[in-house]
Amino acid sequence: MKPFTTHALQNHPADLDATCAADVMQKKFVTVQAGDPIHEVERVLADAKVGGVPVLDDNEHVLGVISTIDLVNRRADDDGPEEADYLGVDDDDTGVLGFHRAIVDEACAGDLMSGELAFVPPTASLREVSRIMVNEHLHRLLVVDQNRLLGLVSTMDVLRAIAR
Repeated sequence: MKPFTTHALQNHPADLDATCAADVMQKKFVTVQAGDPIHEVERVLADAKVGGVPVLDDNEHVLGVISTIDLVNRRADDDGPEEADYLGVDDDDTGVLGFHRAIVDEACAGDLMSGELAFVPPTASLREVSRIMVNEHLHRLLVVDQNRLLGLVSTMDVLRAIAR
């Protein structure tokens, strides 16, 4: 394995204050509706190759964020009999019924999303964005101006900006 080398790696603290959320935010991003079923949310996350998306209501207002962690936690909780139907199935034509678990997943994005919104104005400095992400253990912040969702800043967006 080849070691990483640094070429003139310098710390530019002023850049963290001069760069703002609007400079690094994603302006094109996927969202889901609060009523979207979980299997649809999983498909959206997989297709977009992202770890989380904003959840919107019918009027396009942000209600929360749903992430792969929310979905994993849901699947981990799906192991009790109250979460499943048991179907008798004759798989091998022997007349012997085998029982297979069929997960009933009627949950939707609005049921699993985190409703605690973390957002910044477009003018928030990269230093402030980073501080909020670290202190609140967040991987994405919404960029909002006058209750309108303008963009999204992820940890990768922050790292790309610092690496420039």
